[in-house]
Amino acid sequence: MILGTLAAWTLHQFRSRLQSVHQSLVTLPLALPDLLMGMSLLALFVAAGVETGFMTLWIAHVTFCLSYVTMVVLGRLQDFDLTLLEAARDLGATRWQAMRRVLLPLLLPGILAGGLLAFTLSMDDYVISFFVSGPGTTTLPLRVASMMKTSRSLPMINALSTLMIACTFLLAAASFRLQKK
Repeated sequence: MILGTLAAWTLHQFRSRLQSVHQSLVTLPLALPDLLMGMSLLALFVAAGVETGFMTLWIAHVTFCLSYVTMVVLGRLQDFDLTLLEAARDLGATRWQAMRRVLLPLLLPGILAGGLLAFTLSMDDYVISFFVSGPGTTTLPLRVASMMKTSRSLPMINALSTLMIACTFLLAAASFRLQKK
């Protein structure tokens, strides 16, 4: 969420050729199919000599979730009136105080919505996790898929799926409550 918010702020504030490249790099994971993204990240890790495991799984999830958070916060920033920051500065606030007391509270619903979206997508991701997780590293979707192939304990798979759906609904309900406030 922090990296996505900083990327959105940078894309919103500055205009240059480098920012055009930055914009393209941020939106690329949104357009790429998961299969292509997973294979590309695996090829990158192999070429760099990085052994797959928890760290490569974390990097891959940050890579594709960053785009979603950035786009949600960028949408919130495009509706933001920058004169509010100028007014806070005119009233004696430092730059940091204006950001902390004016900008951050107004962006918080977008940041939380982006974080919730990233969490949901990361929790649901099977394809990218399949490619970049190493031996001994497994995620819940990988575990459920493995259980469906090898195990005959369908009640446990159903219970795990029900828990995942319940957690998603609880997080969505919490998000709606935060947006109402």
